[in-house]
Amino acid sequence: MPATRPDRTAMPNHDPVPLPHYDGADPTSVIAGIETWTASKPMRELLDEFGGEAPDGVAARLDYLDAFSARHWDFRAGRERYETDAERLDPVKERTVVEAATALGLGGVTVPPRGRYTHLLVLGGLVSSCLFRTRFAAELLAEGTAAERVTGVGGFRPLGAADARLAELAGYTGGEYEVDAMEEGLRRAFGLTGAPAVEREGDPAADPGRAWKVAAYTAGPLAVQAVAAPSSDPDRRRADTVDTCRFWADHVAELAPGDSVLVVTSALFVPFQHCDAVAHLGLPYGAAVDTVGVDTGSLPEAHFRREYTSSGYLQEIRSAIRSMRRLHEAALRASERS
Repeated sequence: MPATRPDRTAMPNHDPVPLPHYDGADPTSVIAGIETWTASKPMRELLDEFGGEAPDGVAARLDYLDAFSARHWDFRAGRERYETDAERLDPVKERTVVEAATALGLGGVTVPPRGRYTHLLVLGGLVSSCLFRTRFAAELLAEGTAAERVTGVGGFRPLGAADARLAELAGYTGGEYEVDAMEEGLRRAFGLTGAPAVEREGDPAADPGRAWKVAAYTAGPLAVQAVAAPSSDPDRRRADTVDTCRFWADHVAELAPGDSVLVVTSALFVPFQHCDAVAHLGLPYGAAVDTVGVDTGSLPEAHFRREYTSSGYLQEIRSAIRSMRRLHEAALRASERS
């Protein structure tokens, strides 16, 4: 079925709804932010369009939103994002979805709230994501955002057919794993030359769950690294994003109270990946966390460009709800300890 590709520029917007904010000190601010986001006018109008009405109380509302979104907004059915076809919506629903999603933060944030960060953390993905997110990170620094370290995190996920097509179009050859594509993106974006200092352990081909790697470069005063982590459940799976972030925080960055982290991803994923970052990097370590995203619909390369669809927005609103639910539980635990 043909994709619905909304014209975001032609549509009026709600006032933007801020994502949960954490400055490294007060976990109750996170709970208040979740309350604001889940009870916002855009969320209420979106639910109403699909026949839903969330209850009062942030915990009950999150439970409801999780169950409701599973019934109405989950189009993946266990597949990867890039394997999921767009679903057609009627024009009224489409307009409501796009207006709500843009206000709820899925249009992305491109200007960092702070002028200086301890760490700039670029999240991996397909080859294309590794290349355009690292470029965006370099552009942020060139435009005046300051950081002491830039780290690209990937994994020992073997590059598949979708990666191979994108790599060929981008003129990238030679990599076997996602972390290799991330390292290539860092080299291109920051003009890195010479061999990095590499620490590694294990064999990613034979035992990817236990292998890890840190490749460190120097770009003038800036430290630039590519990191792949071991899994917390190595007998069953490769490292996931949580494993990678924790490994980076504990063994590479030595993240500590007073540090600040700017996470770089794609615009569509900003809400859910911001909430995950606050839950796993902010609250446990006392670090401030902000998240920005590349608008993939306006990338200069046609082969990288990806338009947002209404069903894609709904899918990632569901992702944000699920991440916010986990963040709420983490913030409650943190507030009880403080």
